Amino acid sequence: MIPLKKIQRYVKQYAEVIANILQCEVEIMDENLIRIAGTGYFEKKVGKKCEGSVYPHVFLTEESHIITNPKENELCMKCTHRESCTEELEISSPIFYKGKVVGVIGLVCFNVKDRDRILENIQFYLKFTEQISDFISGKLFELEGELEKKERVDILKKIVNTYDKGVIILDDKGNIVDINDGAKERLRLNNEGLIGYPKINIIPKKNMVNDQILYSLEIEENKYTFQGTITSFESLSNKEYKIFIFEYDDRETSRLKENIEKLEDAIIITNIIGNNEEIKEIKETIKKIADSPSTVLIIGESGTGKELVARAIHSCGDRANYPFVAINCGAIPENLLESELFGYVRGAFSGATNEGRAGKFELANNGIIFLDEIGEMPLSLQVKLLRVLQERKIERLGSNKTIDLNIRVIAATNADLEILIEEKKFRRDLYYRLNVLQLELPPLRERKEDIPLLLNNLINKYSIKFNKNPLKLKPDLLSLFKNYSWPGNVRELENIVEYLVNMQDDMGNIGEDIVKKIERKFSKKTKDKNNILKGKNISTLEDLEKEMIKQTLEKHGTSKEGKDMCAKELGIGIATLYRKIEKYNL
Repeated sequence: MIPLKKIQRYVKQYAEVIANILQCEVEIMDENLIRIAGTGYFEKKVGKKCEGSVYPHVFLTEESHIITNPKENELCMKCTHRESCTEELEISSPIFYKGKVVGVIGLVCFNVKDRDRILENIQFYLKFTEQISDFISGKLFELEGELEKKERVDILKKIVNTYDKGVIILDDKGNIVDINDGAKERLRLNNEGLIGYPKINIIPKKNMVNDQILYSLEIEENKYTFQGTITSFESLSNKEYKIFIFEYDDRETSRLKENIEKLEDAIIITNIIGNNEEIKEIKETIKKIADSPSTVLIIGESGTGKELVARAIHSCGDRANYPFVAINCGAIPENLLESELFGYVRGAFSGATNEGRAGKFELANNGIIFLDEIGEMPLSLQVKLLRVLQERKIERLGSNKTIDLNIRVIAATNADLEILIEEKKFRRDLYYRLNVLQLELPPLRERKEDIPLLLNNLINKYSIKFNKNPLKLKPDLLSLFKNYSWPGNVRELENIVEYLVNMQDDMGNIGEDIVKKIERKFSKKTKDKNNILKGKNISTLEDLEKEMIKQTLEKHGTSKEGKDMCAKELGIGIATLYRKIEKYNL
């Protein structure tokens, strides 16, 4: 049985309507004689038990009663409030549900004028009251029907959720209408905010596995590949829907794993996450220059994704099936960098292997070489690099045999090369050779609108990697992320997400202590950055650089581990740090 309390909102509305139409007060009791609705005098008594004797009699007789002489009527004789009663007239009608009285509706007059008005047409008012009782009863049946329907849907959902496949129902616009638990888990979707959002794009692929088509699923910036089937159907209201059923059995998925991983490893333009206008422009530029043999110079702060962009150029271009070789010019000691780039033959120098070794240029032949932190390259090697760019030939160390190169060069820097040119630390002619096509990447602080997208992508990445439920970010933590300056850019954001996924509980929640820890960390970084200039006589960029290195060394120490931490915090290679320490005599 459904209690009247379940439809209290509607019962209150009925009471107010009756009171306004009939110009009298109304109260409605449930089966326990608890007042669940009331107007006027009774409004403040909602939620309290009725102490009169008329309503219990209505429950007992299952009939309507009219009391025209309160205090004198025999039903009022046992009422404890008889002497203080101010009622002049009362009409009481039972509310039936499935043949049983589940409540009472009462119309009450408190003055003679209203009583006389109602008595003139008493049968009309009685019938009206009984009709309202029927309306309330009908609402109970309506609710029961809705609950039964919901129960059937819930049972169906439970059956679908135990199904060993992912099930997604989509409308004609690609919005998710419903989804089972298995699909939510595999697609790393939160339980909240799913209905009608987000849009999903399902693209069939040519490959066939067990007579099923392979489908690529695109949800915002994320991509998945599954085998499955799509069935279309039309609802009773003529709306078109699709049901996508896909395999997520690990044994089946593992057959596709190698090919999927190859697809994921190939950095394509869609791996560059963001809707910021500058990011969109960079993506368009990549498409235009991907097939060109011209050199590219990528400029951006540490952690902005310079190598990601370089790999996207490689994957989109006509050299995609040839090597992509990356080298960080600031991470390798100066005395080893030349042999790393150009290779060597047997006996070229002390410690050289008997077989010799190919350098990065040779390994990247026919493909692309990516020279990261090009601003850290020593001047002596800049001359040699310039010659390679001009002649497209190299010689291994210790050899006079030339090796022809068919290679594209992409360089990247977080330094201002024009300032380095003025300081005579970088060759102007090399700069012009490298800076044929330039891409400048915005720092994360200038594209904070992309932070939610980046977070979603990184959470998905590390949830899969660590086999955990998707991380749930609280609004205060998201706000903290949006207000932080991100000196380490996307790389710093990725480190934070990896930390949070490691620290989350089994349900994907983050404790308040972790949020406070990050808040303190962000606050300290901002304060440390501001304190560097405080009280210091800094007039040039070199002064600032020296002071930053000095303070970082004081913080972490001068041991090997300490210097490694310094280099990481400053966003430079360890070899660069050693050169700076020697330069500034620190």
